[in-house]
Amino acid sequence: MGASASTGRMSEEGLLITLSAVRMSVKNSIIVKALRDNVNFVQEDYAAIARAELHKLSKRSVHDAERVEKQRKRLTKFKGTYSYDDDTRQDVKLLARRRKVYEQLAVSLNEVAESDERVAEILAGAQSDAAAEIVGALSTRLVEQARVANEPDYGFLREERMRNLIEIDLALLKAAHSPEY
Repeated sequence: MGASASTGRMSEEGLLITLSAVRMSVKNSIIVKALRDNVNFVQEDYAAIARAELHKLSKRSVHDAERVEKQRKRLTKFKGTYSYDDDTRQDVKLLARRRKVYEQLAVSLNEVAESDERVAEILAGAQSDAAAEIVGALSTRLVEQARVANEPDYGFLREERMRNLIEIDLALLKAAHSPEY
């Protein structure tokens, strides 16, 4: 992002990055609740999690805007002194621009949090990512178990592996593909 990037573009890119982080956070919540707590996917519960995360990040952006504004004001106190050189003048401009980006990002995050459609998009992506991650982990375990057949104590440990398949692997698969009621 060069010096020529507009404030609006910087804010939009920040929003995309932040939405990706929110989606990842919701994905992790889905996985943990499914595997550890054996909880099925409930749209409203995860929508609340997504909205809370969006509002938290919006507040952080407001805080960051206030922080850089204080930094900018501190630097402007040097105006008219020997310390106020071209670099300081440039820093003051950049801090003002950064404040605007943080403020725009905060507004955008609140707008997304209040949009049922945008939150549903985040949830759909998070649920898809969670399912893919669980299925990938299960596939890896199944491949590892297939290699076990060549081991000398395969027959002896078969009963334990079958119990694990039923109690763990199939439960995980069911949790990953449970309907979105």
